[in-house]
Amino acid sequence: MRKLVFSVVLLCGFTSFSQVTTQKAQQLVSPQEVEKCSQHHRMQEMQIKDPERFATVFRETINPKPKGTPNSTVKTTGLIYTIPVVFHIIHNNGTENISDAQVADALAILNRDFRRLNADANTVQTPFQGMPTDAEINFVFATVAPNGNCFSGITRTQNAITSNGDDGQLQVNAVIAGNNVYQGVWAHNRYLNIYVCKDLGGAAGYTFLPNGGSAANATNMFYNGIFILDDYCGSIGTGDVQLSRALTHEVGHWMNLSHVWGDNNNPGNAASCADDDHVQDTPMCIGVTSCANVTTINTCNDLNDPNNYSSWTTNVIDNIENYMDYSYCSKMFTQGQVDRMRTALTSSVGGRSNIWSAPNLSMVGGPGTTSLCGIDFTANQTTMCAGTTVTYTTSTTSGISAYSWSFPGGTPATSNAVSPTVTYPTAGTYNASLTVTASSNGTTYPKSKTNYIQVNSNTTVSLPISQGFVSTTFPPTGWTLVNASGGTWSRSSSVGITPTAGNSLLFDNYNITIANGANDELRLPKADITAYSSAQLTFDVAYALDATNSGAADGLEVLVSTNCGATFTSVYSKSGATLATTASVSGSFTPSGTQWRSETINLTPFVGNSSVWIAFRNLAGYGNRLFVDNINVTGVSGAPTAPVASFSSTGTAICAGQSVTYTSTSTNNPTSYSWSFPGGTPSTSTSASQVVTYPTAGTYNVSLTATNLGGSNASNQTGYITVNPVPSAPTITAGGSTTFCQGNSVTLTSSAPSGNTWSNSANGSSITVSSSGTYAVTTTVGSCVSPVSNSIFVTVNLNPTVTFSSVPMLCSTDGPFTLTQGNPAGGNYSGTGVTGNQFNPATLGIGSTPVTYNFTNGNGCSGSAQTTVTVDACASIDENELDFISVYPNPSVGSITINSGEVNLNSVKVFNALGQVVYEIANLETSKLDVDLRNMAKGVYTIRVLTNVGTQHIPLVLEK
Repeated sequence: MRKLVFSVVLLCGFTSFSQVTTQKAQQLVSPQEVEKCSQHHRMQEMQIKDPERFATVFRETINPKPKGTPNSTVKTTGLIYTIPVVFHIIHNNGTENISDAQVADALAILNRDFRRLNADANTVQTPFQGMPTDAEINFVFATVAPNGNCFSGITRTQNAITSNGDDGQLQVNAVIAGNNVYQGVWAHNRYLNIYVCKDLGGAAGYTFLPNGGSAANATNMFYNGIFILDDYCGSIGTGDVQLSRALTHEVGHWMNLSHVWGDNNNPGNAASCADDDHVQDTPMCIGVTSCANVTTINTCNDLNDPNNYSSWTTNVIDNIENYMDYSYCSKMFTQGQVDRMRTALTSSVGGRSNIWSAPNLSMVGGPGTTSLCGIDFTANQTTMCAGTTVTYTTSTTSGISAYSWSFPGGTPATSNAVSPTVTYPTAGTYNASLTVTASSNGTTYPKSKTNYIQVNSNTTVSLPISQGFVSTTFPPTGWTLVNASGGTWSRSSSVGITPTAGNSLLFDNYNITIANGANDELRLPKADITAYSSAQLTFDVAYALDATNSGAADGLEVLVSTNCGATFTSVYSKSGATLATTASVSGSFTPSGTQWRSETINLTPFVGNSSVWIAFRNLAGYGNRLFVDNINVTGVSGAPTAPVASFSSTGTAICAGQSVTYTSTSTNNPTSYSWSFPGGTPSTSTSASQVVTYPTAGTYNVSLTATNLGGSNASNQTGYITVNPVPSAPTITAGGSTTFCQGNSVTLTSSAPSGNTWSNSANGSSITVSSSGTYAVTTTVGSCVSPVSNSIFVTVNLNPTVTFSSVPMLCSTDGPFTLTQGNPAGGNYSGTGVTGNQFNPATLGIGSTPVTYNFTNGNGCSGSAQTTVTVDACASIDENELDFISVYPNPSVGSITINSGEVNLNSVKVFNALGQVVYEIANLETSKLDVDLRNMAKGVYTIRVLTNVGTQHIPLVLEK
C-alpha cells in the first residue's frame, strides 16, 4: 500500500499536559507522521510535576554582540570530550529489539556528526559554507556496568511498556528492574543513558535540558536520559538513513541546545521570529519540517532580531540544514552551537561535567581505562578478494599476558600472536574472535565479531557486458544484490526502452518505505579490462519527482571498485531534479518512451585493472519509481598509454613534526603507484594519495613512479620539501609576586626575545598582568610555533569593599564619641581628634574634619572610606539648655509639630538611638514646624532644636 503523507499530524503548541501525553494510535512509518522531538513538551511536564527540579535547569544565554558576518573559520580546542554511552533496548520481542549492529551504527553516526566527519557538511548552502564545526565531542560504548562486570554497552529489557511511551519514567523503571546486565540505577552522571523504544507517546525522540544534581536515582535517570524510537536509531535494520540524525538532534538538546527557532516544539509559527535559540550565528527562523526550498526559504528577517542575538548583518536564508531544525536534510552544527554544548559539558548541572572526566571514564570502561572490558580488535581491511592477507590489531596491549585468536575460514585458523596475519583463500563471510588474559589476575576477556570479514570471488568476465533484463532470471546470472536495508532492486516486466523495450531494472521508492529501501545496490559481474586502452559504461534512466510529496527526492549513484569491494569510487551521482528525466508527476511514475535519458560514463581511468566491479546504488528519498535499462560496458582493445608521472602537495615548507599530503596528478590512468619519501613517515607508499609526517628538520627529495600496462614513468623532485626546525619552548619569569591585591600588577617576561604570543593573545617579550589567570607563551620563528612554555598562575585578590556611614554632629562640650560606623568591622580609624576608635570633640574644637576608616582583609588587601565629622558649639554655658519648646503628639505615630512660641527655629535634627542623624532641616525662619517621620522605625529618638537663644534636646517616642 502506498504510504500516506500527512501535512499536519501533531499540533505542537499544546496548552495542557493532558494533550502532551496523548498516545498515538500506532507506530507510524513516515517522518511526516511523527513529531520529530517533544523536548519542549517534556520540559513543560517537568515544570508542572517537579517545579523544584525545573528551577535547576542549566541556563546559559548569550550577550548581544556587534553585528558582523559570522566567522566561517571554525576554531578547535584540541580538548576532546568523551561521553560513555549505554543503549537500553526496551522491547517485547518485536522488531524494536534492534540488533547490536544497528546500535553500533547509531553510535557511529553520532561520532560522524559531532566530529564533522560527514561529507555532506561540505555541501551546505552558500551562506553557511565553511561554518559546519567539529564539536570535538566523542561517544563510546561504556564497557563496565555499575556492578563492575563487563558488558557491551547495550542492555535489553523485555517489557510491554516499550509500546506505551506516555510516561517515560515507567520505561526507565522497567530497565532498572529487568534489564539483562545489571538491575539497578545506571547513574546519569556516569552514563549517557539512551532508551530505545517502540513508542514514545507520539514523538520520534525527546530529552531534557541539563537539570538536577548528581544523586544516582531513577528520577535523575529519566530526566537526564535520551529517548528514541527504534526506527530513528541508526541507518540499518529498522533504522533509516534519512531518519538516523534524530539522535544527533536529541543529543544536541541533552547538551543544552534549543531548536533553531527557539524554545518550543512548534515549527512554522510566525511568532518564533520574536524568539531565539540563544546562539548568535544561527539565523532567525520559524522552523521547517521538510527540505523543500532549501536554497531560498527565509522565514524571518535577521535584521529585526528583537534581542539583538543574531550576529548576521544580512537577511540570510534559514539554516534548515542544521541538526536542530526539524528538516530531514540536516548536516551541521555552527560554532556558536558547539560553544554552547561545550559550556554545558563543563557544568555540574545534571552531572555533565563528571560524565567525561578521566576518573569516570576509568570507572565505566571508557578510553584510557585499565579495564579490559572494552578490548576490541580491527582488521586492516574487512572486504577483499579471495587470497588477500589481513592483519589484525588490538585496541590495547597493556595489561595482557596472553592472546587467543580464532579465524574461521582463514589461514591460520587460530593464533596466539599479538598482531596475527591471516589469509582468506575462499570467498565467503567469516567471523573473527579474540580472548585476552589479564596479566594482573588471570581473568579472560572475550571479543567476537560476526560476519566481520567479507571475501569476494576473483572470478571475472570479459567485455562487453550487456544487460536489458529480458530474461526473467533476477538478478541476472553473475550479478549481485547488496540488500542491507530490506528494500531491493527488482525486474520490471512491463516498462523498458528499446532495444529491450518491455523490461527494465526498477527500484520502487514510491511504495517501498525509506526504512526498507536505503542505499541498496545491484552489482555487475567483475570485469577484466587489462587488455583495453579505453572503456565506457552506458545505460538508460527514467525518473520523475512525486508532485504530491514535495521535498521527497531519490538518487542514483554508480560506483566502481578495483579491489573486490574493499573500497568504491563514485563515478556518477544524480538526485532529485538533476536525476529527473521529465516533469514531476502526481502518483506512481511510469515512463513513456520519450521520458528516458541515456547516460555515458568514462571508465578509461580503470583500464589495466583485472577486476573492475560496477555497482548501481539507489539513494532512497521517499520519492518515486526509478528505472534503469540497457546497461552496457564496452572497451577498445589495446594496451593503454604509459602514464606521465606528476604529483601535488599541500605544502613545500613545513615545520618539524608536521605533515604534508601528496596526491598523484599523473595522466594516462595509472593502475599502481610507488612513492619514496626520504626523511618522512611513512618513507614509502603505494597509494594514489599519502599523508607524510617529517619529524626532523632538513631538505628532502620526493619521487613518484606511476605504472599501468603501457609502462612506467617517474617524477623525481630534488629538495622538494623544506622542513624547518621548531623553536624550543620559551620559559616565563615573573618580575614580582604572582599573588597580589587588586590594583597592582606583575610583569611576566619570556625568554624568547621575539615572536612571542601569549595565552591572552598579547604579543611582545613581556606583558604586564593585572587579572587572575594562567599565563603561558609560545614563540614563532618563521612559520614554526614552539611548544607551550611553562605556565604561571596569577592570583589577584580583591580589595575589600569598605563603607563609613555618617557620624552625627557633635557638640564641643560632648565627651569622646565611640566610632562604630566603619564596615566591615575590625578596621582602624584615623584623623584629627581620633584615638583608637574614639573621636574627642574637644580636640578638634568647633568645625569639621575628615575621618578615615581603613580595613585589611585576610589576604592583606586593604580598602578605605572617609566621612566628615562636624563639631558644633551647641548650647554654650551662656545660652543654657532651653525648656520651653514643645513637641506633640509625643508619643507619636510619626506626624509631629515642633512649636517654639515666639522664638524662631533655626534648625532641627533628629537622632536615632545610635546617635546617627536620621532627619535634618536648616535655615528655618518660623516658630512652628510640622515634621513627617512616618517612615522611621518604632523606637526612641532625640530631637535637637537650635534657636537664636539656645538649644533644646527633646526625647521622642515613635509608636507604629
